Amino acid sequence: MAYYDRRNEARRISILASSNAPKEIKMKELEKASESQFNREFQADFHKRITELGAKK
Repeated sequence: MAYYDRRNEARRISILASSNAPKEIKMKELEKASESQFNREFQADFHKRITELGAKK
């Protein structure tokens, strides 16, 4: 299931990167991306790593 979620996330990113995508689609996809569990987990991991790197100084 995780593979499927990541594949869908990649598709959303591809749509957002497309210069031909209408503004309404971009807004809907941005809302979906902000609500997705994958994105929340990625952000949590990112902030954890940044905190760890800051603590090493």
